[in-house]
Amino acid sequence: MAGEVVAGILAHSLALLSDAAHMLTDAGAIGLSLFALRLAAQPGAGAMTFSLKRAEILSAQVNGGSLLVLAVLIVYEAIHRLVSPPDVSGWTVVIVALAGVAVNLLATWQLAKANRENIAVEGSTSSPTSARSSAP
Repeated sequence: MAGEVVAGILAHSLALLSDAAHMLTDAGAIGLSLFALRLAAQPGAGAMTFSLKRAEILSAQVNGGSLLVLAVLIVYEAIHRLVSPPDVSGWTVVIVALAGVAVNLLATWQLAKANRENIAVEGSTSSPTSARSSAP
């Protein structure tokens, strides 16, 4: 992600910058979800009989809000670039894209070797329709 930010700035590429921002929001959403799950697992006590289960909803709302802000910023910059287009270094974009393909192929290869009994691995390798069809 950091490499994509640097390459996006140097190449003047909104595509690279928006993809890096997308990866950042994905990582943030995963981290926020893990934090919310940990909070929600706390037992209810005293005035908080429902415990902190609302943390899951709030984390989803924060994630949705951050994606909305990101989309607005990307649209704003895209309109600005339509009015005054920068010179984008195409070769830099192609090289970063090829590096991304290589990383995705490596991740796919690693997941293909993984234990299929792990639900997280199964969820990352299955499409939503195949996951539903394999349910008992």
